[in-house]
Amino acid sequence: MTLSIVEVAGANFRTDEASDELNSEFMKRLGMKKRYLPARLALSRSLGVASPPEPISSESDWGKTIKGDTFFGTGGDLISWIALIVQHRPEQDYDLRALVAAVAAHWRRGLTLLDSDWKQSSEDISKFVRTLVEHAELPFSGRMRLHDRQHRSKAFASSGLLSVPVGEISTEASTGAEIEWVLNGAGCSPHSALMGGVGSGKTRTAVSILRALRKAAPLPVIAFDFKGDLATDESGGGYHLEQLFDATVIEPPRMPVPLDVLALRSRDDIDLSQSASRFRESFSRLKGARLGDKQRDAVYEAASRALRSSTPCELDDFQTELMNVYAEREMKEDGAIAAAREVCRFPLFTPELSPEEFFTRSWIIKLPPHVVEESRSIVVNLVLDALDQYLNSLPDTTVAEDGSRGMRIIAMIDEAHRILGSRLPSLSNLVRMSRSKGGAVMLISQSPDDFSGEEDDFLSEMGLVAAFSTNAPSKAAARILGRGANLATLSTGQAYVKRRNDNAARKVQSWSAK
Repeated sequence: MTLSIVEVAGANFRTDEASDELNSEFMKRLGMKKRYLPARLALSRSLGVASPPEPISSESDWGKTIKGDTFFGTGGDLISWIALIVQHRPEQDYDLRALVAAVAAHWRRGLTLLDSDWKQSSEDISKFVRTLVEHAELPFSGRMRLHDRQHRSKAFASSGLLSVPVGEISTEASTGAEIEWVLNGAGCSPHSALMGGVGSGKTRTAVSILRALRKAAPLPVIAFDFKGDLATDESGGGYHLEQLFDATVIEPPRMPVPLDVLALRSRDDIDLSQSASRFRESFSRLKGARLGDKQRDAVYEAASRALRSSTPCELDDFQTELMNVYAEREMKEDGAIAAAREVCRFPLFTPELSPEEFFTRSWIIKLPPHVVEESRSIVVNLVLDALDQYLNSLPDTTVAEDGSRGMRIIAMIDEAHRILGSRLPSLSNLVRMSRSKGGAVMLISQSPDDFSGEEDDFLSEMGLVAAFSTNAPSKAAARILGRGANLATLSTGQAYVKRRNDNAARKVQSWSAK
């Protein structure tokens, strides 16, 4: 690298003309008097994205210039800015020309991201600032050094047996004996299904289990929150999971999921084809997509093209290619196009973190009812698919002498009836095959009926099934828990509990209203 601080201070920096106009617009929006202020903000915003920005063609129309010592300041400030830019792509050999080109590209991308943040914040300055703070708080959002990435990619794995009570009380109703669930012992399964009617305490019990797990091992959690009560709400209520797991709370599209959700393990033809097929399966589960054979083939082709040509690949890239495929094949617009437009209406993902970086942290993804169904579904489908691919890329966790297998992550889906029955391949794979990789799935739903659309042996993979009071048909309860499990007769805080190696379900007092 041949860079002189004096040269950088005296150099002229600029971006393309359209972005320069947006820079001026941000001066008006934010009441800034100097052009370098929104430029610095844009540069910071772009540097927080792990992927490199698209370079600007030398034939582009260019905007006004800003001197280096004005753009970056002098002394330590100037050196810090240069270090941040260089460390974003440490493999590149920088001279002054390369630095000027990098700043132009980051400046343009940063303004585009800021403009999106502004619109998502309803053009309210206080909300806009809050959004920027949330982006700034995301660890590992910048380009990490190689050895840091390698260190983080070695995902944590627990050691020793993990045994937790099934709720706050967890005693057998008839004998008062304490009930424990072992997640990772020999012959055990770390997956769980909790079901019950509204107010039955299923979520309360799930949180109690998570609390006990967190005390035993610092496992990260990925929680999908459809009701909005897993994290602390505006009134101070909720289950406060973000405090328990030191989790970041995000609410797409107001705050997109900072994950390169369509990242490829490699760019060979087999991985590209498999990734395109997986995307098609996730997309085909969207309400209203209604994919016939022609549509399924078009979606696959569009996903293949987008994955092959765009790095990182985003949903907008898929939508563009799908429109091209439909035009080439003279297909009329249908449910697939409508679904693609809906999920691209607002940015649901930003490729800031790799799967390795994202899944070693805890996240609560809020998906409240006012968010359209297609957006909620594609977020869940693609995040689960990314988690499935990530776990499968890791070696099996170690089995200790006591038979316990290490655990790496918990995926919790509240109101899981919203995706159960769709036969989502990634969810099925996580339940059936992630145990050896250290994955655990917790499904919280309303009724045993919610599982009827899955494969016959889906619930047999569960290490714990807990059913609270509900008006589910007796046949559904008997199929899961055995004869005699009448869920309608359960008292407050009681559940029928069946662990993987139990011969029959037990009536357990999980919690008490007193």
